[in-house]
Amino acid sequence: MTPKQGEVVIDVNTEEYSLNGIVIGKTAFDIMLNVDLLIEPLDNELQEIRRVEQEEALRKGIPADESNARLHIDENLSYDVFYKVIATMGFSGYVSIQYVIGSNFREPLDMNLPERSSYPFSDEDINPYSCQRAKKRRQMDKLSVMTPQEFKRIITDEKFLYRRTNRRIKDTELLVKCAQKFIDLSLAIKSNGNGVSYVVSLNESGLIDGAKFYTYENIDDVWKFIEDIRLRRELQDKEDCDQIFVVLERDMMVKNLAPVAKKLKTLGYKIRLYLDLE
Repeated sequence: MTPKQGEVVIDVNTEEYSLNGIVIGKTAFDIMLNVDLLIEPLDNELQEIRRVEQEEALRKGIPADESNARLHIDENLSYDVFYKVIATMGFSGYVSIQYVIGSNFREPLDMNLPERSSYPFSDEDINPYSCQRAKKRRQMDKLSVMTPQEFKRIITDEKFLYRRTNRRIKDTELLVKCAQKFIDLSLAIKSNGNGVSYVVSLNESGLIDGAKFYTYENIDDVWKFIEDIRLRRELQDKEDCDQIFVVLERDMMVKNLAPVAKKLKTLGYKIRLYLDLE
């Protein structure tokens, strides 16, 4: 992808990654082996560009808006690499991203990330992100096994017990409101012995813990099911009816994402990416 004047273009192939045509580092060392989401060399370069942009905006007396960027990524790289690059771009203030997977430059895909200035750090803000965090904490609570030390602390430390109980009560209250406001539609692409399978989940009941899961082996069956969802009047009024979480395992190739993202775009969905950590 060739950058236009004032535009940021990131290219990531299996060997190296570059910013506006200048190689920054090696994909394997800086991204694949990086345990954190933030890719430090890329973040440093993007932050410097943002600093110059903000200084120029200040000099001209105009708002320093969040910036746009383009990304080209090799289809044979893992979703983990793609997710880290996107996360780093978002952290650096690039909220509107046009991206290409593989060599299909004629049909770029679009992604809008939450602006850092308005990102919901408080769970008092009821939105898909705060709901996802509360849901994840609830799942972790159900799956966690308490150690003897933790049990002893709970029964002897009143402040710790209060914080733990208060956190769970607030999460429950939040999730009740989330279930009423959102359909919470997601599509997970999972690997199996024969290829990939697809798991669609949504909350049809409007009740806490009311999500249902539907598994398909054929992607055409997924599209038929989603079309049925779109026709259901009681779901059309949900605030996130035009949004969908797309979840991939970290080792899955991004070429599995490309046709799915393209189809969702034609259906008018705003895609919110998620990383399957299991």
